[in-house]
Amino acid sequence: MRLARPVYESLPYFYMAIGALALFLMYLDPVGVRAIVAFAIGFVCETAALTLLLRRQDYRALSREYSGETIDFPSSLNS
Repeated sequence: MRLARPVYESLPYFYMAIGALALFLMYLDPVGVRAIVAFAIGFVCETAALTLLLRRQDYRALSREYSGETIDFPSSLNS
C-alpha cells in the first residue's frame, strides 16, 4: 500500500506530536500504570519519528549521489 506524498511526508511529524503528547501526559501524572503506558507510547512514537526522518535523509542523500545506473547497462551504451 502506498500513501499519498503529503501524508507520507507528514508522518514523522504526526508521530512526534503523538509522542510529545504522551510524554506530556506522563509528566502530568507520573505515578501509576498510566504513566508507564504513556511513557512507552511516547518513547515508541519518538523513536519511530526519528527513524523515519533519518532513513529519508539517508535515502535522499544516496539518490543524489548515485544516478541509478547498473554495471550491466551503463548509459553510454544505451545511445
